[in-house]
Amino acid sequence: MTKSFKDYEHEGWNSKASQYERLTLPITRQGFEPILASFGDLRGKRFLDICTGPGHLASEAAARGALVDAVDFSEAMIGEARARFTGIGFMEADAEALPYDDVSFDAVACCFGLLHLPNPEQGVREAYRVLKPSGRYSVTLWNGPERGGDLFKVILQTVSTLADMNVDLPKAPPMFELSEPEKIETLMRDAGFTDIQRIPIASAWRTRRAEDIAEWLKYSSVRLSLIIQFQKPEVRERIMEELVKAFRPYERSTGLEVGCHSIMATGVKPH
Repeated sequence: MTKSFKDYEHEGWNSKASQYERLTLPITRQGFEPILASFGDLRGKRFLDICTGPGHLASEAAARGALVDAVDFSEAMIGEARARFTGIGFMEADAEALPYDDVSFDAVACCFGLLHLPNPEQGVREAYRVLKPSGRYSVTLWNGPERGGDLFKVILQTVSTLADMNVDLPKAPPMFELSEPEKIETLMRDAGFTDIQRIPIASAWRTRRAEDIAEWLKYSSVRLSLIIQFQKPEVRERIMEELVKAFRPYERSTGLEVGCHSIMATGVKPH
């Protein structure tokens, strides 16, 4: 049976769950404060974290007094979350078919999760459905290479120059499409949200040395790591060599830092 985009994403994040906190969290965590600040005082509010991964945003919302539920389609991620944090309703579930009643939550968040959904429109509609009137939905999205700083720009330029990009992978939603001007706003408007705002987030990938890009790509991406994995061995090796060379100029005595900017979109469910 041919695997779908969703199958590959599910399989990929299950296999990477144990390394998420070490390698991926330092960059995704940079979206937490804008998301949490968008909701104001969370004390006593019902909060849903969609695509929770190993549960760190959910935990920070709980620390601010929210009553938190959190879902992820990866059973391994939910296992990691339950092992780390107590007092949160972690559940393995599909963001496109949430297992909650209509109008259940005061606040719904999705930190860099929408790009992993086959049908992000349905994900936004589900967030709207489970929100109470006057509830807020806040989501973060990576900017594309032209607006996002150098991290994705360098990776994509290097990989696309050396790799056969037509490897046998199923069609996927374009990775950066939703952060394009008016894209996420349109999805949210179509779902029913009002008072939609777009807020830029300045963030960066920080590490020790250029060689760390190999491990980061392996554990912090599914689609890109598969494209590299599906190349001939000599091409894979060349890609990694060239990536290290490309990131070497960003090294300083204090470590390596490369811009990787994102946006937060936030909107309200009207009365």
